[in-house]
Amino acid sequence: MAHSTTIFALVLCASIIGCTLAVDVPDFIHVCKRNDPHIEDCIRRSVDELKPKLVTGEPTYNIPSLEPLLLKELIATEGSGGLKITAREIKAYGASNFYIQKLRVDMNTLRFAMDILLPHLYIEGLYEINGKVLLLPIRGSGPLTGNFTDATGSVKIQAATSKDINGDDHITLNEFRMRISIRKGSLNLENLFNGDPTLGTVINNAINSNFDAFLKELQPLIEKALSNAFTDISNKIVNPFTYNQLFPAF
Repeated sequence: MAHSTTIFALVLCASIIGCTLAVDVPDFIHVCKRNDPHIEDCIRRSVDELKPKLVTGEPTYNIPSLEPLLLKELIATEGSGGLKITAREIKAYGASNFYIQKLRVDMNTLRFAMDILLPHLYIEGLYEINGKVLLLPIRGSGPLTGNFTDATGSVKIQAATSKDINGDDHITLNEFRMRISIRKGSLNLENLFNGDPTLGTVINNAINSNFDAFLKELQPLIEKALSNAFTDISNKIVNPFTYNQLFPAF
């Protein structure tokens, strides 16, 4: 019994150490030296080389697929007794097809800021809505779909290092704040007013004719959901590797 307990303890310790030890950096992650005077260009190349893996995912390195990007439940309420919108089981397609337009890096503080472009996003999910939109009463629940084009985002990231049991530093993203602006978009809410085709068409047309005003209710929630999703994904990508592996000094 004691012998079995000892073996179990050794296996457990080996498993714990194995989870915390760094793994080799794969070829598809482009390593950037932390004191590279052109580190912004290097990181952009690294992201571009990683993007194909973000489409398919790479389970070996714990890299999830962004297609689709799953968002948590969104709930928006406007004022006392006003409009209430709930969206859940949201799947966003096209998130992996982003472009970094501008990047600013401070390796001393591990602060990163970037401007990105998302040429096209398509979403589908389920919604519940009750209240008024553009002074029109609206209620219903069912499937929703949306198309968004030329979305731009401003992203600010604050990272930090923490030591594993071997004393090696690993990077963790503590803060990932995203602000988005959508140039064009359209939504379709099915089953409004229990499936009334006339009222449903009127409300959908009203929403899409005044898309910017309607989006204001959801935009803060979308930004928060995207920020949380990308924080989780980014940490899954960088956590297995040490800081020195990803950003060697020389």
